[in-house]
Amino acid sequence: MKIKKSILYYDNGNIRDEWWHKEGDDGYYHREEGPAQIIYHKSGGISYEAWLVDDEEHRMDGPACIYYHKDGTIIAEEYYINGENLSKEEWADHPLRQEYLIKEAMKETLE
Repeated sequence: MKIKKSILYYDNGNIRDEWWHKEGDDGYYHREEGPAQIIYHKSGGISYEAWLVDDEEHRMDGPACIYYHKDGTIIAEEYYINGENLSKEEWADHPLRQEYLIKEAMKETLE
């Protein structure tokens, strides 16, 4: 599977939207290392980031959706695992997140 990056621009030349998707399906968001969609303010700063895998919001190491003010401060964060919206506490205690943390700790031990 090849992942492709697409970009749209504002009329002033600044990037409006970047997204990663499986080649051949530019409406299907997918990226395993980093956000699959980044939307920018017209002035150039990031407005929104979303981590999606197989077109579902999903992130184990932080919020899957982050909204930003023009000054770069965070407005809101949303937590998801496999497309399921969770409170920060539910996300932190989710069994799949716990598995992820164990695997990451094991990787660090081996390094």
